[in-house]
Amino acid sequence: MKLARFKHKDRVLTGKLVDDKVFSLEGDLFNPGGDGVEFFNAGDVRFLSPVQPSKIICIGFNHRKHMDEVRDIATKNPTLTLKSPDTVIGRNDSIILPRESAQVEHEAELGIVIGRGGYRIRNPGKHILGYTVVNDVTARDLEKEMVQWSASKSFPTFCPTGPCIETELDPMDVRITCNVNNEIRQDDSTRHMIYNPLKCVSFVSRFMRLYPGDLIATGTIPGVGILREGDVVEAGIEGIGLLRNTVESER
Repeated sequence: MKLARFKHKDRVLTGKLVDDKVFSLEGDLFNPGGDGVEFFNAGDVRFLSPVQPSKIICIGFNHRKHMDEVRDIATKNPTLTLKSPDTVIGRNDSIILPRESAQVEHEAELGIVIGRGGYRIRNPGKHILGYTVVNDVTARDLEKEMVQWSASKSFPTFCPTGPCIETELDPMDVRITCNVNNEIRQDDSTRHMIYNPLKCVSFVSRFMRLYPGDLIATGTIPGVGILREGDVVEAGIEGIGLLRNTVESER
């Protein structure tokens, strides 16, 4: 099932996406309940980020080819950093380039949405609600200047997420892509991860308690590149959908 949060006129609703229709649900993401009484054309609603996480955990250097791109800061094994929750935006929202950075880059990634909380999780499949698309936007110049990377990833709008959560995806070998202005920049598969998605959940939960709605970005694939004002960036994952965002400079 593709679960979504969307806005229709002044109402924020939870629904399921079926082809080009969005059907309202009686409950929320974690207890969807049955179908509501309404449905909408997908083009008539605004897709919000499907999740409002209490924290966003980014797994770094989980694809060996990406480690080669950032060799001067790469660690030997996958590592963790945190991203501010207020970075989250939805499909068609704008990524804002901050004044503090001259090198903001896209990072298309598979996102894991936690459905059941836990600490030191041994059976991660039971704790995953589903999967979504994440663009882990990063100020690369600041990342290289600092020992801790959270500042480079936590500017407002630096975590486009969506357009939905796919609850039935097999994440072990799915294609991830990123286009900028219709030019392909990133194109690889989750099968090349060092830590697969299930291991990512166990890894993160060794260090912190996870709660429903928490978001784990599992690490980007090779091909990261700079974003500039006026760009249109589209991150996509087969079986989930396409996350489209425009790029603006801070005013």
